[in-house]
Amino acid sequence: MRVLRRRTDRNALAELFERHAEDVWNHAYRLTGSWELAEDLTARAFHAVRGRSAEAALLGEHALPLLLAVTTRLTRPAPPHDGDRAVLRVLAALADLPRADREAAELCLLGELTPVQAAGALGTTENDVRSAIDRARARLGRAEEE
Repeated sequence: MRVLRRRTDRNALAELFERHAEDVWNHAYRLTGSWELAEDLTARAFHAVRGRSAEAALLGEHALPLLLAVTTRLTRPAPPHDGDRAVLRVLAALADLPRADREAAELCLLGELTPVQAAGALGTTENDVRSAIDRARARLGRAEEE
């Protein structure tokens, strides 16, 4: 039974990776501005969900918000490294936000998730995510004026 479970988990993880690796890498790159860190974070995100890969594979496309949320959490507390200056400016502006607001903004504004998807990944409501995004956008606007 244990051998069968491992094989099923490996197959599920391979399926998840094949389906979502590019999106996870793109999200990691947007968060860090570094190709190398994006590769590392992508591997770490899939490693983090490997024990739950069969469960996540059953989520189908809904596994992506989970993977993006894990990737976002893995970027903390490590600061972003050299890379795209615009992304780094956005991350710096968002850094002072409360954690929930920052994560919602990163998933929706940088990770391009919908508020519904981000809410599912963060375990909150769509309205909370929309409010967080509004606060983040206001913060970004003030940062650009400075």
